[in-house]
Amino acid sequence: MGVEDVYVELDGVPILRGVCLNVERGETVILLGRNGAGKTTTMRSVMRIVPIKSGRIMFEGRDITGLKTHDVARMGIGYAPEDRKIFTDLT
Repeated sequence: MGVEDVYVELDGVPILRGVCLNVERGETVILLGRNGAGKTTTMRSVMRIVPIKSGRIMFEGRDITGLKTHDVARMGIGYAPEDRKIFTDLT
């Protein structure tokens, strides 16, 4: 999966500026940063929950930038935000 030069604006305010990220098959990646650094917005951009102004999202060699959220999920991409108690039996 690749995030290539992604820009996101919310209400005219730049949130992400030129974000690039590459995750290879089988690789585990952690987005780490302080509050407001753009971690959640990056993941929401990948899931197509928030629109990107420019750049592109690639998955298995396919540009998925224009897809809808449910289509991205059908491809096998998921997002489980923290503090949602989804996996209650895990510590």
